[in-house]
Amino acid sequence: MKLTWFGNSTFRIHIGGQIAIIDADNAPDGVESRELASGADLLISDFGRGLSPIEPSIWTPRKPVRLLDALDGPEGHVGAHCAGEGCIVFDAPDEAPLMLLLDRDAPPCGRWIEQAVVVLLGTHLQERTERLQDAARPKLVALAGEGREIDATFEFLGVQRAGISLIALEPGLAVEV
Repeated sequence: MKLTWFGNSTFRIHIGGQIAIIDADNAPDGVESRELASGADLLISDFGRGLSPIEPSIWTPRKPVRLLDALDGPEGHVGAHCAGEGCIVFDAPDEAPLMLLLDRDAPPCGRWIEQAVVVLLGTHLQERTERLQDAARPKLVALAGEGREIDATFEFLGVQRAGISLIALEPGLAVEV
């Protein structure tokens, strides 16, 4: 899986052999939205409004495809779901679940969150990361926001030795996770 945050709420996500673009029309100055969206398999606008809804506390990602079953046809497509306002969950064959949260806390989730990559976007990153750490232990937390907030989050969790894996997303820089 590869994540590229362009700024604002605009992302390019390579997941499950497909490309998903989130909020291309909200791209910051200097990013051409039509160019960003070209070649995309999945275009998501309004940060996920209109996607199929899920209840994250009972939802489960799909199971890996058995090799014998994979011979019968394509492995499947990427599923994009809305888990409440400002929360998108991606599900793809042979990939960890991906949850993107725009300026909100993670909703109550099932055990699948322990294998997930969670992207926190917006403000109050330190507080939101702390609450996420108290509620669940995702595989990885990626922070997308202002440098001061990201630095404060790393400093706070470094002192706490929280055991949570963090990465910082820089606008325009792709990160393989």
